[in-house]
Amino acid sequence: MKSNSVRLTYVYGFAGLWWFVSGATVQILLYAIMAIELKRRAPRANTILEALRIRFGTATHIVFFVYGVVVQILVTAALLLGGSAAFAVTTGVNIVAMNYLIPLGVVIYTYFGGLKATFISDFLHTLVIFILVLVFMFKVMAVSSVPVLGSPGALWDLLQPDVLQTEAFGAKDGSYLTLQSGQGLLLAGVILVSGFGSVFVDPSYGQKAIAGEPNAVVKGYFIGAFAWFSIPLGLCATMSFVAVALANTNYWPVSGGVTQYQIDNALILPLAAQAVMGTGGAVAIILMVFMAVTSSFSAEIVAHASIVTYDIYRPYINPAADDKRLGLVSHAALCSFGLFSASFATGLGYSGVSMGWVLEFLGVAVGAAVIPITLAVNSAHVSPLFMEIAAPIGTICGLSSWLGSAKGMYGAVNVVTTFENWPMFIGCTVSLFVPLIMWVAMWPLQKRPYDWDRLFRMEATQPRPGDAKFAAGDTKDLGDDFDPMALARASRNAKIVSSVVCSIFLIIIPFSLYGTGYIMSRNFFIGWTVVVFIWCWVAAILLPTLVCLNK
Repeated sequence: MKSNSVRLTYVYGFAGLWWFVSGATVQILLYAIMAIELKRRAPRANTILEALRIRFGTATHIVFFVYGVVVQILVTAALLLGGSAAFAVTTGVNIVAMNYLIPLGVVIYTYFGGLKATFISDFLHTLVIFILVLVFMFKVMAVSSVPVLGSPGALWDLLQPDVLQTEAFGAKDGSYLTLQSGQGLLLAGVILVSGFGSVFVDPSYGQKAIAGEPNAVVKGYFIGAFAWFSIPLGLCATMSFVAVALANTNYWPVSGGVTQYQIDNALILPLAAQAVMGTGGAVAIILMVFMAVTSSFSAEIVAHASIVTYDIYRPYINPAADDKRLGLVSHAALCSFGLFSASFATGLGYSGVSMGWVLEFLGVAVGAAVIPITLAVNSAHVSPLFMEIAAPIGTICGLSSWLGSAKGMYGAVNVVTTFENWPMFIGCTVSLFVPLIMWVAMWPLQKRPYDWDRLFRMEATQPRPGDAKFAAGDTKDLGDDFDPMALARASRNAKIVSSVVCSIFLIIIPFSLYGTGYIMSRNFFIGWTVVVFIWCWVAAILLPTLVCLNK
């Protein structure tokens, strides 16, 4: 969702940049804890949902299967809405056609390559995106064809209040170069609260954790966070500020400046690239969007095929299915979900819903599942009743709070009012924390701690025909590289590193700058840009090396 980061930076300035990038990075880092605990306690599970079925039974399994599918539907819809809009604004291609053509290519190579194709595409696409980010930064900061650009200092000059016709929403003095922003702080709450749903409840994240080598799970998520952080950081540090500086000038590629439609559908990035590099910029953005969308889309449809095969078909329909039959079901799920996603995104597009709205609504809709699914993997004190009812009740409360606050604060319930920060924040917060309150209240119902060895042996609470059974102490099927002591150390390290990084990204850096109300000076902005550029270079060079070392 790199284009979304540019959108938020354009609206909120540096505050939008920092809170989006750091908030999303922290969520990936925290999921490393989930990943390693899942690997330790349920290494034989095919999906995270299967681990929930083994521990809690059928009702819990169905509840979280529904939540997982809802996340996949909303994530793929957001990908297609943003990706197709970017293609349309740069090439003039029909949006509906792109809604179907993008999934078609992904389904084809995923159909034949499976999860391995997803891993390879993630790696290769990320490298290409790194290269394009560096090219954009170089063109803006060094050899720009736009006369008023060409250096970080020149861009800083264009971002001064006496030059601009716009202001950063809610920021101190309207400056785009400060973290002191009341609306930015509210945005931080929305990002942090809503983003957990798109990570912790998304089956594709658990799928990658299960598929990864035991000794590389935590490192993989840390490397991913390191790489991901630098990409939107580099784009925001250049292209969003370029859009702010050039939107009301003759250099902007479309007449009328920046419209609300362009903001809501994350079209700031392709338009800014076109302003800086002309046709070449448009081509580069098309390539970047294609890489980002197809990589994420592939991960989602592979995970969907896995949960349909191993969480619905095999346990409930055909426990005796052989590998050939399971493969057929997986391929059918792959193709049908691709077609459904394209049709659903098209319907949302015609209804006037934007990519940004879908991403925020996702937090309200599925945020209630975050606490239960986290506790299920990390706590022995969770009752089956809590798992069955907490998430649905939390979602109902969250949706009611979201719609009610929109009505109460803005007098109407529509796409515009429900996309405001306060209704989104209220709905996401209620959805996320109602299950936590319920867990505390229902603590006495958990009569005794759960025996994690039962999950390790895949000893189901409600056994079904076809469930595999494993003897205590027998780990031959897990391979020679399965080391419980090493996994325990990795779990400890993940918790320490995640805590430290979260403190730095979410407390030390932002609130130091927020409290002082500091507005970037010319020299500070130049230094900041140089640091971001170096970070992107280091990440682009080290990523292949780190992947190979941890393969």
